[in-house]
Amino acid sequence: MTDWHTHILPGMDDGSRDAEESLNMLEALADQQVSEVVMTPHFYAQAESPARFLKRRRKAQEQLAYAIESRTAEGAELPSCVAGAEVYYFDQLWQLDAEELRALCIGSSNILMVEMPETPWETRVYDTLEKLMYRKSVTPLIAHVDRCMDAITDSQAFDRLIADGLLVQLNTAAFEGMRSKRKAFRWMKSGRVHRIGSDCHNMQNRKPDIASAVRTVQKSLGEEAVRFYFAPVSETKR
Repeated sequence: MTDWHTHILPGMDDGSRDAEESLNMLEALADQQVSEVVMTPHFYAQAESPARFLKRRRKAQEQLAYAIESRTAEGAELPSCVAGAEVYYFDQLWQLDAEELRALCIGSSNILMVEMPETPWETRVYDTLEKLMYRKSVTPLIAHVDRCMDAITDSQAFDRLIADGLLVQLNTAAFEGMRSKRKAFRWMKSGRVHRIGSDCHNMQNRKPDIASAVRTVQKSLGEEAVRFYFAPVSETKR
């Protein structure tokens, strides 16, 4: 299984503080049968340039890779890690240099995780997503849609984008409350959710938790649904 949303890269954002915590998070996911982790540190264009972010990410990847090598040499089996970003939405996102956009995508795919506003989406928001898809050949992956469901003001425009390839990610936290759980399953059954992630940040109050969501999905929708929502990146190119 793949955890599609994590903040495991050390020292990048409000997630893992150091390589040791990252290793503990990876071990926790391995114990839950997760074999692949998508690392999605926050990127805010208003705070730094893509070049600076990517330089920081490379450094954090090297640090984590060294720590993983040491831990696996001791016999540990850890998930493979795929680099990406959680890009905070801005209207000019589609105007980024094509090479920079690709570098922010997940692994070698054209999938770009976008953290959307929780305030009502104006027409320009749908236009920006559309331009990413049609002008830049980038597939937006809406991060933790459970946080912004009520912000989607034009459901028809949203569904049209999904029909054309837009991807949607749900956080495992959506299954924790009865009301949010019911809403999550309505969206899943309507085809508005494609992948699930833990959005883990640390080993304290935002731990990696995939197993409970897997049990919930399996119980309600079956094993085939589990394979779909936690499918690897290699099976998610659209």
